[in-house]
Amino acid sequence: MSDAKRSILIVDDDDAIRALLRTILQRRGLAADSARDGNEALECLARSRYAVMLLDLMMPRGSGWDVLGEIARWPLDRRPIIIVLTAGTEPRTLDPSLVAGTVRKPFDIDVLVDTVAACVRGGPTRKQADDQPSRTQTIN
Repeated sequence: MSDAKRSILIVDDDDAIRALLRTILQRRGLAADSARDGNEALECLARSRYAVMLLDLMMPRGSGWDVLGEIARWPLDRRPIIIVLTAGTEPRTLDPSLVAGTVRKPFDIDVLVDTVAACVRGGPTRKQADDQPSRTQTIN
């Protein structure tokens, strides 16, 4: 499998979330880059292709909404699988042709990492535990 097919871009303005996700994904054998805002994300996307992008919506210097607007103009074969990470409760509906799913913060790290790995490898994901808040939407 090529590196582009196994690469993940983590986009979040929270340093701890980026570091945690990157470390865990790399331990799973997946290449992971990170960006702290939408502008850095677009720079990474211009340089490299990614299989999956974890995208926070509320960030300075280019929000996740800005990134989604740019990617919406790209051909389908150039778009990564996008999983939105958000603490917000925005009533906006995300375009299902653009966003594969939404994970609400705080998230279960094992469920999120299993979901990303499944997107990259095409395998099943772990079901969210019953004792966790039902904040994770199923990935299409």
